[in-house]
Order: sequence, then structure tokens, then C-alpha cells
Amino acid sequence: MAKKAKAAPAAEGEEKAPKSKKKMAIGGVGALVLFFAGGKVMGGGGETKTIIKIVNTTTTIPMGDVVTLDAITMNLADGHVLKVGIGFQLEYEAAGGGGHEAPKAAEGDPTKGYAQALDIAIDELGQHTMEELSGEGRNAAKEALVKRLRKVFHGKIEDVYFHQFVMQ
Repeated sequence: MAKKAKAAPAAEGEEKAPKSKKKMAIGGVGALVLFFAGGKVMGGGGETKTIIKIVNTTTTIPMGDVVTLDAITMNLADGHVLKVGIGFQLEYEAAGGGGHEAPKAAEGDPTKGYAQALDIAIDELGQHTMEELSGEGRNAAKEALVKRLRKVFHGKIEDVYFHQFVMQ
């Protein structure tokens, strides 16, 4: 078998050939092993304990339906225009799960029985300027809207979603 000849050292101005990926990976793994083993040898060999805390993230209260309304166009306080599409997250009982009744919509009603909620949304969002609704101001206006709707609808509306939000 013939031996491989070693490459001559690179002359000035020439680039060296890169090391193979396998050799670099072995070197990296070796460095990690030495790092962790070195801690044990240098006196850092104390026992470590890992504590795992399991948090139950499921809820026992089911959420109700989401009533999605078509987008509407409204004027803002500064003369700009907002086109907003709103969805109302209903509590489980209001969605027909028992207890409360959801509003009854007349056939062809674009508000799906939530004309009062839409009116409150227009009032709440319309009092802001385009600058106020930009960025975090939008979230603040949404929180204020949810608070008003929960009060008027006695908790039947849990949350509000904007499926469209365009300002000009």
C-alpha cells in the first residue's frame, strides 16, 4: 500500500486547505468532554440535582364559539379610516353549552345578533387616532373594548379578535 504524501506547507499569500469536517467535529467533542471532566477534577465534582416541575396547562372550562363579523370601515378621531374585522370569543354557556342564551340573529343579519357589541366596538375604537392605534396602542384599545363588552354582556363575551385591522 502506498502512503499518502503530506502536503507542503502553504507559501506566503496562499490559503491553507481547510481541515476535514470529521476532524473538526472530533476536536469539538473532545473539547466539551475535557471541559466537563475538568470541572470534576478541579474540585467542581459536587452532586447536581435536576428538579422538574410539571405544570398542568389544560383548562377544565371549555371555550365557546367564535362569532366572526364581516369587516367594517369606520372613521377615527383624527380623520383617518380604520377597516376592522372583529370576532367575539363567547363563553361556553353563551355558545349553547348550557345556562345562558346567545343572541338570536334574524335571517340575513350581518351582525349575527351582536349589533350592540359592534356598536360598542365602533364607539371604543373610533375615539382613538391612527397614531394611538399603532403598535401597543392597538392592544390597549382591544383590552378596553373587551372590558366594556364583558360588562355589557355580563361575561358572555370572553375575548375579542381582530381578523382584519387596516388604517389609512
